[in-house]
Amino acid sequence: MAFQLITDDTLLAIVQNVAADVGYPVPPDPAGSTDPAVIQMVTACNRAGLELLGLYDWQELTKSYTVSVQAASPGQTERAYPLPEDFYDWIDQTQWNATTQLPGIGPVSPQDWKTLIVRNLRATLSFYWQVRDNQIYILSPPDSAQDLTFFYQSYAWVRDADDADLYKNRATKNGDTLLLDPVLIGLLTKVKWLEIKGFDSSTAMRDFQINFESRKASEKGAPILNMAGRSVFPLLDARVNAPDTGYGV
Repeated sequence: MAFQLITDDTLLAIVQNVAADVGYPVPPDPAGSTDPAVIQMVTACNRAGLELLGLYDWQELTKSYTVSVQAASPGQTERAYPLPEDFYDWIDQTQWNATTQLPGIGPVSPQDWKTLIVRNLRATLSFYWQVRDNQIYILSPPDSAQDLTFFYQSYAWVRDADDADLYKNRATKNGDTLLLDPVLIGLLTKVKWLEIKGFDSSTAMRDFQINFESRKASEKGAPILNMAGRSVFPLLDARVNAPDTGYGV
């Protein structure tokens, strides 16, 4: 059985679909158009993508990052490291010391951080961390390098039409690929365009909200929740108390 899957995930396709949906002449070149209404559709598309970023931790934009943490001088109190260039948001509780295989402790509040520094309390098994000045600070970094690893949400939701290795936070070319769900972007683009024009957007917003909730629920799966608790004995969990290999040796 053959399939032909058409994914309307470019700026061109999104704007053309919205134009057709609202009864406006379909533009052949949205990115280069001088038509004010089409320019507004392109603007609405970019607004839609940016707003979707903050609504959910999308699997398409979830990335892993590792920082090699090491003191610049013996006894250094704290050290700052830059966040990824495309950093948008944290995936909470994914911060781990990959070297010691223990979870990172943080984000530490400013009050607790100052207490730790003034009282000269040092972390020994993992990292204490917090974010300031768009950098991640590590308390008492170790003398020997240890790896801090975590997941984060990327701000780069667009792939360039001419350079597949170039990722952006704004669609500027007709062939730019939008990495977020094209159906949701199309629906929210329509909402934003109607709002810009001063038209009633309530029905369009309802359509978006229904599809958003449905897509969010199935976009990356979910664990089965057991209200009765676990009855397995003995309790073996490779994440916390059993190695991947050599168990019982």
